[in-house]
Amino acid sequence: MKPFPNFLLKLTLVFVSSFFTSLAFAQQDSADYIPAQSTVLVEAVIGNNYNTYQVILSKQIGSPYSKYSFYSMVNYDMYHDENTLDNYFLQSIFFYSFTEHIGAGVGINSKPFGGTKPIIALSYSVYTESIGLYIQPSYETHKDGLFELFALFNWAPNNGKTFQPYFKLEAYTSFGDEHSYSYHNWRLGLQYKIIRLGPALNMAYFGTDFTNASNWGGFVSIRI
Repeated sequence: MKPFPNFLLKLTLVFVSSFFTSLAFAQQDSADYIPAQSTVLVEAVIGNNYNTYQVILSKQIGSPYSKYSFYSMVNYDMYHDENTLDNYFLQSIFFYSFTEHIGAGVGINSKPFGGTKPIIALSYSVYTESIGLYIQPSYETHKDGLFELFALFNWAPNNGKTFQPYFKLEAYTSFGDEHSYSYHNWRLGLQYKIIRLGPALNMAYFGTDFTNASNWGGFVSIRI
């Protein structure tokens, strides 16, 4: 197996620092804590190599304080090069929350080259008026299943102004005996009510040799 690559070390540091940063926010702003809200996030990126579309659904089952929730993410990449096949990723999970931050769930993954497989997952989340942090390790329960780690961090200060700065980092890695696929996506822009827009950068890494590909452009997202 190849040694742990530098970019994954950096991602690990990002995950850990985001985790402890979120704890600090949660402790300082405990009065501002809000339960996870039922939301739909829709994002489109127009890039130099491909266009990407993402829909994330997070819905509490019952009341906002219910211990049961449903999570689903759909990513679809449309390449400008006609010889490159479009790529997609679909994940749907039903979760049970043990605490306001920690949960476990079961669901499915679907990929063009990996097929559809059942998964089990854990989740850690922190939500305040200004930040959102979601970390999810999961495992495909299949003989060729992969371990996965997904993290999503976003920040938009609730300062009462018409426009707020907006930042998002989304990162994912998957591996079996060897590395399979990883990415980290960066967004930095402005938020106006439910609309966010600005420049975007996607970095992806494929296979055991970590062949990398970049995609930069602009994004617009809507929170419903």
